[in-house]
Amino acid sequence: MNSENRAAIIPEPGKALEVTTSAVIHPSHGEVLVRNHAIAIQPLDAKMLLAGYGGAGTLQHFPAVLGSSGAGVIEELGQGVTDLDVGDRVVFDTRAYIYGDANRREGTWQQLVVSDAKTVAKIGDVAFEQAVLIDFPLQTAVAALHLFLGAEKPGAGSVDERVLIWGAGGAVGSYATQFAKSVGYTVIVTASPRDVERQKALGASEVIDYKAPDAVDRLRAWGPYKYLFTASGDPKSQQALACLLQPQGGQFASVLGGDVELPSNVQRVYKPFSQAAQRDENSEFREWWYKDYLPKVLQEGLVEPVKYTKKEGGLGSLQQASTEVFEGRVKGKLVLNPQD
Repeated sequence: MNSENRAAIIPEPGKALEVTTSAVIHPSHGEVLVRNHAIAIQPLDAKMLLAGYGGAGTLQHFPAVLGSSGAGVIEELGQGVTDLDVGDRVVFDTRAYIYGDANRREGTWQQLVVSDAKTVAKIGDVAFEQAVLIDFPLQTAVAALHLFLGAEKPGAGSVDERVLIWGAGGAVGSYATQFAKSVGYTVIVTASPRDVERQKALGASEVIDYKAPDAVDRLRAWGPYKYLFTASGDPKSQQALACLLQPQGGQFASVLGGDVELPSNVQRVYKPFSQAAQRDENSEFREWWYKDYLPKVLQEGLVEPVKYTKKEGGLGSLQQASTEVFEGRVKGKLVLNPQD
């Protein structure tokens, strides 16, 4: 293993990234050191870099290293790690955006990353790019539906309930559809008319144009719904789900918050779904996600792969890549290899 590590750091607030070299940080008890081969530029990362978005712990300490997810090869085990081995190909999530990363150990915008062994999943021969691209949106969808709303896990048997996914065209919405269908629910979605065939192939029983003037009425005719989730999170979708919950009221999950006026008998569940497994209060979900569900889904190809563009230039291209994502100039997902 090399004795040096290269990382893209934010030297101070508002400054551009700088690629620097530092000594390798070795894993402590219960941790692993991973040589990182894939970074997916998430809109959250780009907002944090270019707009100071979020107030996450990482950006309270400078220099800072962004990124919470990666995929690569384990190079070193900390004491007490028994279910992983050096050389394992893995996807991993870190606590960089949960508890802060003052020592820059866990931000994934670097070549060597320390991760808690509890948040590492074996991927077998799956491409690093696909592993990191699937993990983030799939975990968002599954945490929202299962952990926070209470939907069953796959294998629960026949489930005579209906689930509504608003905004199923994006990655989170598509994976929400696939997860709900795998459990056994009848899944109703909103999406663009040009996406109907794909949505039905993913498991939707009915696809309704979210722009249609009678969309809410058509959705109501397919209800009632046990679980409702807006994967777009925009105010229109939140208000539509709140309307569908009337007159009894209830709750729905959303990937966005915002100042949206909702009826008093409706609760919006808005959480950092993609980071939920990092919190110890969700340890049961974390164990299932990384040791059982995610490896099975990846290695058996149980969900649709993600279309992406590979950005050349390694860590040195992160500033430009983030700008492209932030300005909406990228179609699909953008991935790069920190080792380039």
